[in-house]
Amino acid sequence: MVFPKQEFNKASVKDADINKGLLADLFNKIEDEKLNIHSMVLLKNGSRVFRASAFDYTEETKENVYSISKSFTSVAIGILSDLKLLNVEDYVLFYFSGDIDHYDPGYEALKIKHLLSMSVGQGKDVFYEATPNDNIYELFFNQELIHEPGKEFFYNNAASFILSAIVTKVTGKTLNDFLNEYLYQPIGMEKPEWNQVNDISFGCTGLQISTNDMARFGLLLLNDGVWDGVQIVSKEYLALATTQQIDTLNHDNPYDQFGYGYQFWLNSFGDFRSAGMYKQYIIVNKEYNMVFAIKAYEERETLDLFENFILKAAKVGWNYCDYSLRDYIRKFRSNSEEIIKKEKEMRIE
Repeated sequence: MVFPKQEFNKASVKDADINKGLLADLFNKIEDEKLNIHSMVLLKNGSRVFRASAFDYTEETKENVYSISKSFTSVAIGILSDLKLLNVEDYVLFYFSGDIDHYDPGYEALKIKHLLSMSVGQGKDVFYEATPNDNIYELFFNQELIHEPGKEFFYNNAASFILSAIVTKVTGKTLNDFLNEYLYQPIGMEKPEWNQVNDISFGCTGLQISTNDMARFGLLLLNDGVWDGVQIVSKEYLALATTQQIDTLNHDNPYDQFGYGYQFWLNSFGDFRSAGMYKQYIIVNKEYNMVFAIKAYEERETLDLFENFILKAAKVGWNYCDYSLRDYIRKFRSNSEEIIKKEKEMRIE
């Protein structure tokens, strides 16, 4: 496995044993469907096979990656667990005894692992209705429980916020500051911005990072938490985080019905991913040692770009052809200008 210093090592499609024709088909698909992709990076064995960015973007452009933030929160919990500063079996109320006057007694059974696996037992997410003047802990711990903790999956941003608050209570630092010391700096990431309220990083969303940062994080996950010989987060914790802890068969999105770990989704085609709104993904594929990071502003699914083209390209392997992948990447950037301009006009309005 190759670990980057400042830049990723480059690998040709031949060296990576990846079928160039199927990668060309990927770019044709993006063009034909006019998919609004901002940036993509594909790694194999830690080396970069290709990078592609749309008009006015680069792989270093920092954007909100929405719920990909949750996976970073999970890794922070894993690091604290490794340091023996908490345990996923800890009861959550222990950390908030001084912050709430009343709570639903059902929360006495709530553990950190239930926050991680989105199995709190609530049927409503209070995160987006809370204001900076509200005591979000009171809101959270008095929300009606419709299931016993650990029994049912319900996607819940407030659960990730509570995890962030636990990190701060244990360390005295914001989640973002803690990760700067224990994750960002060790893997070569510049400290990002992360939205916060009352000195608590959101945890669930608001992390602003580049596609290269996403790929670095994915490479750490691919290598079981080891970065260039240094264990950042334990293999044991990641084994829990990236395998099914709760089933999601009743989830509306068919791509999300293959289980949930600790703030990670499991894929229909194997392994796992971090996922954010508008189709931001970090896809980790251990079978072929690949990481695919993609940023977009799309309602349409982009997971099939990996499954139908990149994964198949790795399975088929390299074969000779006389055209250049660079031509397709240049064409992608050129053809994206109109789409990106329309997006920016829409966001301004």
